[in-house]
Amino acid sequence: MNKHVTLIRTPPVLPKTSITAQQGVPSLALAYLGAAIKEAQYKVSYIDALGEKLGKFSNFGVEGLLSAGLNLNEIIERIPIQTDFIGVSCQFSNDWIFSKRLLKLIHEKFPNTPLFVGGEHTTADYETILQQCPFVTACVLGEGEETVLDLLKALSERQNLNTVNGIAFLDNSQIKKSCPRKRIKQVNEIPWPDWEHLPLENYLNAGLGMAAQGIRSMPVLASRGCPYRCTFCSAPKMWDAKWVGRSVKDVVDEVRFYKKRYKIDHIEFYDMSPSINKKWLESLVEELNGIDLSWNFPSGMRSENLTPELIQKLKDAGCYKLTFAIETSAPKLIKQIKKKIDPDRALGLIHHAVTSGLVTKVNFIWGIEGQTKFDILYDYFYICKLAFAGLHDATCFAFVPYPGSEDFDRLKKENKIPMETEAYEKFLAFNVYNNPFKMKSWSKHIKNIHMTFWTLGGMALFYSLQFITRPYRIYLLVKRLIQKKPVTMLELALFALFNNFIKGRKLSTKVELIRESSEVVY
Repeated sequence: MNKHVTLIRTPPVLPKTSITAQQGVPSLALAYLGAAIKEAQYKVSYIDALGEKLGKFSNFGVEGLLSAGLNLNEIIERIPIQTDFIGVSCQFSNDWIFSKRLLKLIHEKFPNTPLFVGGEHTTADYETILQQCPFVTACVLGEGEETVLDLLKALSERQNLNTVNGIAFLDNSQIKKSCPRKRIKQVNEIPWPDWEHLPLENYLNAGLGMAAQGIRSMPVLASRGCPYRCTFCSAPKMWDAKWVGRSVKDVVDEVRFYKKRYKIDHIEFYDMSPSINKKWLESLVEELNGIDLSWNFPSGMRSENLTPELIQKLKDAGCYKLTFAIETSAPKLIKQIKKKIDPDRALGLIHHAVTSGLVTKVNFIWGIEGQTKFDILYDYFYICKLAFAGLHDATCFAFVPYPGSEDFDRLKKENKIPMETEAYEKFLAFNVYNNPFKMKSWSKHIKNIHMTFWTLGGMALFYSLQFITRPYRIYLLVKRLIQKKPVTMLELALFALFNNFIKGRKLSTKVELIRESSEVVY
């Protein structure tokens, strides 16, 4: 009889005062892992705690926090009694406060069942996980498909865990890390995500996506990793600072299958750095042209390898939104965070994207250690340029140090991050960028109390200039809100706020967004 593996996606944790226009997305992590495990002839059960109960929010015993989806007891009840292995995905650090409680309950009910944990937070903070949850059999670090199969084999055959590359575990109460696992090079040999026994239709019917709302949208990963080493990002530790692209044919075949199988209207590519290989991206765009689906890269696009010609090809092939990964325009900060970007060149590309008919967006991060008010004013000046260039959305966020990033490690070394167990859990839980009235500055030059002024002020400046220079966009904004078809991030936010006000609910307890319209006038 085949061994039985249960994979669990923990629910997101939200501070009650945070603002979000995104309810959640299908779990690529579970779908990819499950596909690999099934191919190895194991039986797999899934528990997507978010997707099985979309729109449901619960208190789980921590003041000021809510979990979205199944509660702790409901998750435990869904675990098959006869399962041989249990794997838990903990992707985001602010969810750890819930995941820890879930792991303890799982161990209480299944004390003799091997329990492993994976995900980006696990890779970044495995030492804390093993210290606080010593009953965890192993932490899977980085890419999981090959590592999990080796781990399951070792556990089934009672082999020493040192034989499994890419994990961390306890050995006589001492944390041990096995040899690092090399990145998967032949990503085309990894089976496509297994969606058949995940609650995918719940997401599709609700029209939930990372950036596209109200349409049947599928996530696709066409490449993995990023060669850059931005100090605020945890990708170098998760992906070993390497970029690997899939075969374009394999990606497009997957897209065609989803269109036929799930009747989707849109594809969201979750790639971190899709423009690293210009020839690969051009080939992907050419193959996507004619499929009759809209698509976008919601995580942001580096501008180094973009050209006006390539941007036009993106638009012609069905891309409708383009987010530019800028973060800061101040020369000193660009060098400090190792961003390696040319803001002036990016500005020209943004203008071309606007004239090509793309909805455009730029993100800024403020409150970084060492940042001065002059640096933010420098960004304010750049924001003015963006407004005149025709940009549609500018979001100004407070910097949050992610575990696994260079900035986090430095702040931890400087004793600026609380490491006592309860304080650390709460720090991670509230360490989010979308909590406008509880922002923290990590720079001695900028006070916490001023962060709300700088961030909201920057967005107010941008949108004021945008509407002054393009007053017809006010008409479009009002029209789309009345029609319940928001397109830009501002429209999505206003519609969400209006929804919450009408229904008398607190921000972020639930946001319902309606279908985005493709009608955009430039």
